[in-house]
Amino acid sequence: MNPTIFLDFDGVTHPEGCRAKELFCKMPLIESVLLRHPKVHVVISSSWREHRPLQLLQQHFSQSLRQRVVGCTPVARQGPCEPAQPHIREMECKSWLQTHQMEILRNGHWLAIDDAPWLFSRDCEQLLKTNPRSGFAEADQVRLERHLQMWS
Repeated sequence: MNPTIFLDFDGVTHPEGCRAKELFCKMPLIESVLLRHPKVHVVISSSWREHRPLQLLQQHFSQSLRQRVVGCTPVARQGPCEPAQPHIREMECKSWLQTHQMEILRNGHWLAIDDAPWLFSRDCEQLLKTNPRSGFAEADQVRLERHLQMWS
């Protein structure tokens, strides 16, 4: 089974609240690592998936990586009077894994790159947290590379 990266956009591929011309400005840093690991798949976990189809989201990646963007996590729905579900992004990632690649869920070869740690359990070892003000940075590249090398 291929290792899987769950990718958020806001606060990861670009700084949170950036101007339109800065959108996806951090994508080259992420892609430079992913290009060295051709077996890794990407699944979009960003809230962007709620309003845009996968084909449109794939356009934010370079041509060489688009085919490796294999899907989007399901959106966990809750009623308007229900309290917010804790760790909802982690639940959505695990739900995708259970549906598509159960073996990865067991061996831990998945990673979520996200700037919102409250969407994951406190002990989630699969979270690579970014700084929302800067997005994915060079230090994050090093951390991502280490994770992917462990899976090789």
